[in-house]
Amino acid sequence: MYYKHNLDYKYPDKCDEHMLVVKRVRETNFDENYDYIDKKKSRKVKNFFFAFAMNLIVFPLLRLTHGLKIYGKENYKKNKDLFKNGAITISNHVFKWDFICVIKAIRPHLVRFPAWQTNFEGSDAKLIRWAGGMPIPTHSMKAMRRFGRDFEELLESGKWIHFFPEGSMWYFYPDIRPLKKMVFKYAVKFNRPIIPMSFSFRERRGITRLFTKKPCVDLHVGAPLIPNAQAPAYSEVDRLHTVAYDIMQKMAGITPDMENYRTVQDFENYQKTM
Repeated sequence: MYYKHNLDYKYPDKCDEHMLVVKRVRETNFDENYDYIDKKKSRKVKNFFFAFAMNLIVFPLLRLTHGLKIYGKENYKKNKDLFKNGAITISNHVFKWDFICVIKAIRPHLVRFPAWQTNFEGSDAKLIRWAGGMPIPTHSMKAMRRFGRDFEELLESGKWIHFFPEGSMWYFYPDIRPLKKMVFKYAVKFNRPIIPMSFSFRERRGITRLFTKKPCVDLHVGAPLIPNAQAPAYSEVDRLHTVAYDIMQKMAGITPDMENYRTVQDFENYQKTM
C-alpha cells in the first residue's frame, strides 16, 4: 500500500542531492593509498561481533522502533543457487539505517556498499565502516581509480554488494527517484544477478506511536534480475535499468495507473511529489 506522511521535511531541488547534514569530526585522507576494502585480518573478528550485535540488539530494535516488516523473502530464498558467485542488491534510500534492514532481509550474508565520502568524516564513521561501507573518493582521479580496482576485486571474488542507485538519502520519501546506471553496468560486466528491493511506509498505530511520529517501514524483496550474457552490453544495461525501476515502484505501491508512476528516469527534470 502506498502511504505519504505529513511530516515537515523539505526535500532538495535535485533528486540526487544530499539531504543528510554530517558534522565533520575527523580528518581522513581518502587517496590512492587508502584501504577501501578493509583487508585487515581483524575484519573477520569485526564481522563476527557486528553480526552478533545485529541479531541480538539491532534487529529487534528496528522491529520495535520502526515497525519493520519484510515481504518477499521467499524470492531470495528460493533462488539461492543463482547467488553462488555473489549478487548485487539495490533499494531506495529513505532513512539513516535502512541498510541494516537490507542486511536483515538477506542474512546471513554480510554486504559491502559504496557510500558518500562525507559519512566517513562524521561521528558514525566507524559504524558505517563496520557495516561494510566503502567511501567513494571525490577529489582525486588516482583515488577514484584505486577505489574502482578495490570495488571490482570484491565483485570478482563473489562478495555481495548493495547499491543505493538514487544517489542520496531522502528521509521517508515515498516515491522511487531515478536510478543511476552504474550499478547495472557492474551487473552486466560481472554477470551478477540483481535483487531489487523497495522501502515503503505505513501509518503508525498502537504502541508504535510512543516512539516517534515517523512512519513505520516495510521492505519488499523482489525476484532476481538476471543479465543476458548474449545481449549487447549497452542494451542489457538499459533493459535492467528500466525493469528495475518499474519493479521497485510497483513494490512500493506505485502502479501505472497512478499519477506519480514514472517510466522516464530524468535526473535533471525530476518533479518531486512532496
